[in-house]
Order: sequence, then C-alpha cells, then structure tokens
Amino acid sequence: MKRRTSHVQTRMPLAIALIAASFLSAFFLASFSHSTSKYWVAAFDLQSGHQISNGDLELREFDLRSSSLNYLSEELDPVGQVLIQNVFSGEIMSTEKVSSTAVKVASSAVPLSIRSVDLAAGIAIGDLVDIYWVIDTQNGEFAQEPILILGNVLVMSADGKSANFGTDAAITVSVGQTQVLRLLAATTAGRLVVIRSNV
Repeated sequence: MKRRTSHVQTRMPLAIALIAASFLSAFFLASFSHSTSKYWVAAFDLQSGHQISNGDLELREFDLRSSSLNYLSEELDPVGQVLIQNVFSGEIMSTEKVSSTAVKVASSAVPLSIRSVDLAAGIAIGDLVDIYWVIDTQNGEFAQEPILILGNVLVMSADGKSANFGTDAAITVSVGQTQVLRLLAATTAGRLVVIRSNV
C-alpha cells in the first residue's frame, strides 16, 4: 500500500507540470494567432484631393491578418500624400485611396470650362489628367502643334452632366500655385484638351 501511494505521489507533480505546460502553450498560440498591429485611421471626414497633414489621421490597433497589405500601417508615413477618393471618419486608410504621384505642395483649386469634345470620357474625381493647349488654325495660318500645359494633374471635381448634353463641362483641378497663371493664360486663346493620364 505504501508503495502504491509513493508511486501516485511521484506521478502527481508530472501531471501538474503537463497541465501547466498545455495551458501555457495554448496561451502563446492564442497570443500569436491574434496579434494586432497599428494602422492609420481618418480622424474625420476627408475629401478627395486633400493633401494629408499631421492631425488628419490617427493610429489604432487592428487584427487585419491577410488583408493587412491593403492598408497603411504604422511603418508607412502618409503625410504629404494626396487622397484620390473620399474617406470617412474612423475609416482605415486603404493604399488604393492615396497617391504619392499626385503629391501637391501649396496647390490651388482651379475651375475650368472644357468643351465636351475636348474632355476625355469618364473623367472622375481622383483621376490624373494631362492638359494640352490647342490653337485652331484660321485664315490660312500655319498649324501649331499642341502644347502640354500641365501633366498628372489631380481632378478634384468633375461635372459630366453638361458634357452629356453637348455643352461645356466643368472640372476643377489641383494645380501648384506657381502653375496657376500658366494654366489660366492658356484659357485666353485657343482651347484646352483634357486627357486621362496612364490609361
């Protein structure tokens, strides 16, 4: 009887150790499988064409797992990038909604009235466009080659309804302040042709 009791007593610590080890392994597995990371979230509603600055976004923790590559993580600095789609307060910043190629510094919103035939079909907010200056020949004058006024310009608003009725279409583009006069001067003569960039 004593021999059996001593045998049970020697097995008891081993059983306790095994149970404790199983709990610890389960805890660590749960911790690693549900690990979170910090991602940039809009602090308030932001409109397309807005250049992100300090205070526009804040960091929050999420467990995005396989979709994590689709969003801006803490390691990526979004300041200076431009939104190409509207973002709502609390929304996680998607990589598809920002553009580093459309970065603008001291930019201005310039409204333009474009003939419907001179505006590429389907131009929408967030698109990047090239603007050409075209001079029509008159009275036997020599033809002039179209001139690229500005390239990779961000469209901030686009009213395609007027274009559908064959009248002028209204668009607003984001232009660096040093280029505003160049663009407006081109509207005094000839016509502007707007095409979509990188189709």
